Amino acid sequence: MGGEHILVVEDYEPLLTGIRDILETEGYTVFTATDGQQALQMIDDACPNLILADIMMPTMDGYALYEAIRAESKWAAVPFVFLTSKAQEKDLLRGKELGVDSYITKPFDPEQLLATVQTLLEHGRAP
Repeated sequence: MGGEHILVVEDYEPLLTGIRDILETEGYTVFTATDGQQALQMIDDACPNLILADIMMPTMDGYALYEAIRAESKWAAVPFVFLTSKAQEKDLLRGKELGVDSYITKPFDPEQLLATVQTLLEHGRAP
């Protein structure tokens, strides 16, 4: 575990910092962006093994980011996790319909975050 690159996309800076700290403590290299556009601009440099993204963000939301990343063949297989407060059944269904690999709702337990990250990195994208 550890050493892998994770791109975290979250517009709420305190939460972004907290997630980065949790992941870096476990040895992951973490790249951060505050919206989808910024994430797309840095994805080639970050070379993420996994992407964690909020859904509700300015400029480009998580759904649009997910679709843009999946449209690019070199990033299509990177595990993608929605990390969001949008926890209604319709929101979960939309994420599943898009094909997102996992969905973590806020507030979340750091152990849940780490377990999801570790599982997806070990086993790749969900079938």
